[in-house]
Amino acid sequence: MATERLDTEPMHVLTPPGSMPPERLYMTGDLRALTGLTRTHMDFYLREGIVQPTLRTESGYLLFDAAELETLRAVLRWREEGIAIREIRGRLGRPAAH
Repeated sequence: MATERLDTEPMHVLTPPGSMPPERLYMTGDLRALTGLTRTHMDFYLREGIVQPTLRTESGYLLFDAAELETLRAVLRWREEGIAIREIRGRLGRPAAH
């Protein structure tokens, strides 16, 4: 059985000395834990291009920055207000993933 990282501590990307400090990055499970989304709903938002990973590790893990976490939180607020996915996609300026 595969295990998944469910803590909410962000991952950090190492940067060379003298460069900008590392940006906080979250794994998919972290976003789910922070927002209360189920795996099914998170997969839907990823498949539809509503949520977009910032990076992908060599192992295939998706990583998201703080801005994408805030985007996801906005999407969830809009959905609670009854706004359709098509309109949300337009608000975000993200084309359909199909």
